[in-house]
Amino acid sequence: MYPAGISAFRNYDSAAAKEASSDHTFMPPCQAACPLHMEIREYVDLIAQGRVMEALQVIRESNPFPSICAYVCTHPCEEVCRRGQVDKPIAIRALKRFAVEFGGDRMIRPEVETTHAERIAIVGSGPAGLSAAYYLRKLGYPVTIFEAYSELGGMLRVGIPKYRLPREILDTEVQRLIQMGIEIRTNTPVISLDLLFKMGYKAIFVTVGAHQGLRLGIEGEESPGVVDGATFLREVNLGLKPSIGERVAIVGGGNVAVDAARTALRLGAREVKILYRRSREEMPADPSEVAQAIEEKVEVLFLMTPTKIEREDGQLGLTCMRMKLGEPDVSGRRRPVPIQGSEFSIKVDTLITAIGQAPQIPDNFRLRIGRGSTIRVDPVTLTTNREGVFAGGDAVTGPATVVQALATGRQSAFRINEYLQHRYPLVSKDEGETLTGDLLPKTIEMIRKLKRFEPPILSPQERAKEFEPVELVYDWESAINEARRCLRCGMGAEILFQDKCATCLTCLRICPYHVPYLDDSGTVQIPADQCQACGICVAECPAKAIVLRKPQDRRHIDEELNHALKSAAQSKSKPLIIGFCCQYGLYGTGALASLWREAKAGIWIVPVLCVAKIETEHILRAFEMGAEGVFIAGCGQEQCAREDTAFWALQRIEKARKILRQIGFESQRLQAFNLHANEENLANALDEFTEQIGELYLASAIRQEVKT
Repeated sequence: MYPAGISAFRNYDSAAAKEASSDHTFMPPCQAACPLHMEIREYVDLIAQGRVMEALQVIRESNPFPSICAYVCTHPCEEVCRRGQVDKPIAIRALKRFAVEFGGDRMIRPEVETTHAERIAIVGSGPAGLSAAYYLRKLGYPVTIFEAYSELGGMLRVGIPKYRLPREILDTEVQRLIQMGIEIRTNTPVISLDLLFKMGYKAIFVTVGAHQGLRLGIEGEESPGVVDGATFLREVNLGLKPSIGERVAIVGGGNVAVDAARTALRLGAREVKILYRRSREEMPADPSEVAQAIEEKVEVLFLMTPTKIEREDGQLGLTCMRMKLGEPDVSGRRRPVPIQGSEFSIKVDTLITAIGQAPQIPDNFRLRIGRGSTIRVDPVTLTTNREGVFAGGDAVTGPATVVQALATGRQSAFRINEYLQHRYPLVSKDEGETLTGDLLPKTIEMIRKLKRFEPPILSPQERAKEFEPVELVYDWESAINEARRCLRCGMGAEILFQDKCATCLTCLRICPYHVPYLDDSGTVQIPADQCQACGICVAECPAKAIVLRKPQDRRHIDEELNHALKSAAQSKSKPLIIGFCCQYGLYGTGALASLWREAKAGIWIVPVLCVAKIETEHILRAFEMGAEGVFIAGCGQEQCAREDTAFWALQRIEKARKILRQIGFESQRLQAFNLHANEENLANALDEFTEQIGELYLASAIRQEVKT
C-alpha cells in the first residue's frame, strides 16, 4: 500500500534499542536537602504535565503527611534549588499543596494488616511520633500512641497557629491513623516506662517534644505579664484567650517569636514589637513569615535586647541595650556585642520570651540526658541507655523543623523493626550520586528567564483579624506554569556509547546551552551538572551515541508510539492519523486541549515530553506502520520553557518531508501545529488537516483499486 523503500530511511540502531535500562540520573540538590529525600524533581515534573494524581502518588511514597508539610514545611529544598541561580527557586512547597488539594489527598486511606504480634508504644504525638506510628503500622505492628493532652499532634496542634496549619488538616491525618488501626490514648501522660513494659509493649519510642521555654536570665523575669512563647501559643491553640493588653513585645528571632507576634495581633493587640539582638540577615525565622508579619504591622527592632524588667502601675518597663555584631560564634552567626551607654526603655503590657525551648524528661523514665536537657541516643539505631527504648524528635535534637521530625519518625520505625526482628540496622540503600556544582555563567545566560508564580495570600488587613489560613492554593494554570520552571537537574543527556562517538562535534554546535565540550584528550564530554535535558543532541547525534539518563525518558516516545499503533490496528479506523503532542501542553497548560477533545475517529495522540525529542525516525516509523498522516503539535513558543525546541522540531519535519517526497509520498501528509508565535485556531487547523488526509486516503484507495 505504501511506496517501497520507506523502511530503508529508518536509521534505528539495534544496539541503541538494546541499551542498558539502568537509571543514570543524579539525585538533584532539592532531594538531597530534603530530610525525607522526597522525589521532588519527579512530582514537580508530573504537575507540569498536568498529571496531578500521579504527582500525589509520588509525594505520598516518601511523605506520611504531605498535607501537613504542604502548609508548614520550611522547604530547605528551595534554598538549594538550582533555578535560584537563574532567577528564583521553584515554589516546591506550594506545588506540593496544589497536588494535595487537587489530587484529593484527604480521600486516600492506606490499607494495612497486622503481621506482627509485638506491640509498640509511642510516648508523645508530635510529628515524629505520628510518623513513627504511621510507618510501624504499615510494617504490620500493633501501635498505641500515648498523649498527655486531649488531642493528638504535639507541637503541630499546640505550637503552630491555626492560620499556618488549619486544624481540620491535622484532624484528617489523625483520622487516617485511626482508620489504619492505631490505638489512640489521649489525656494519658506516661509517668513510667516500666509500666508500659509490664503492659506487654515490646518496644517504646519516646518523643515528648521540647515544650519548656528557656529563660532570659535577667532581673524581673518572674514579673506578672511575662510569659514564654511556647506557653502562650499552647494556651491560644487550646482555645484559651489570654489577656495581653494593647502593647506586646516579643524577645527572639525564630519562628516561635514570629508566630507569637502575629498571634498577639489576632488577639487584639494594637502595638506588637519583636526585639531581636542580631540583624535581619541572622534571623532564623522563615523570611516569608517575617515579611508577612511586617506587612501586618508587626514592628521588628533589630540589634537590641532587654537587660532588665520592672513592673509599675500595671505595666512592664523594659530596659533594653543596643547591640553591634562581632565575630561569628559556634552557630556561624555574628556574635551580638552590647554597646555600652546605649540603654533605653520601652513600656508594654505583656512580654513574650521566645529564645528557645528544651525538653522536660521525667526522672522516672531513667534515660540518660545530654546537653540542653535532651535525651542521648545512638545516632544510627536511635536506642537509649535502656533496652527496647528508642527516642527521637525535639526531645533528642532540641527544637527542629516538622519535616526533620517526620524523617526521624520514619527512621525510628525501621530501627524498631530491626530490633524486634533481631537484625542489625540495615545499611541505607544506594540512592545514587548527588548532583553538585553551580551552573556556569554561559549556561545561565542561555536559560530562559521565567517569573516565579507565588500562591495567592490574603491581604494584611484581612488576615490580621482572624486565624484563617493566610496562604491560598494555586489555581491550575499558575501551578502548571510554576512547575514548568523546573530545570530537571541531573536528568540530562550522556554519551552512553562512547566508542561510537565520531567526534563530529554536532552536539557542540547545536546545544542551545553550550554544554558539551572537548576535553584535553579530544573526547566529547556532556557535564551532568550543566545539561538542561532538552534532548536536542539526542535526536541530532548521527551515531546515536547520546541518550537521556533516565530509562523512561529514553524509551518514552517509542513506547507511546507502539501503544498508539497497536490500539489503532485494533480499532481499524481509517484513515489513521498519528499526532505527536507536547505532553506539557496536552495535559498541563491546556494549549493543545482542543486537539485532544476534538480529535476525530482515526486520530491517535502520542504524548511526548518535548517536541525537541521527536526524531525524524519516529515520524517515518508512523508512516511505515500505516499512518496516512502525521502531525506534530508543540505547546507554543510562549509556553515552552526550553530554548530552540520549535526550531529543531521544524528541522526534523522538513527532513522527513524531503524523504517522503523522494519515495513518492505527498509532503502535505506531515504538518506542524502550534510551533510558531502566531498560530491559527488549533481545532480548525486539525479539522482541515483531517479532511486533507481523508481526501488523500480516498484517492490512494481509488488508485489501488484501479491497479487491481
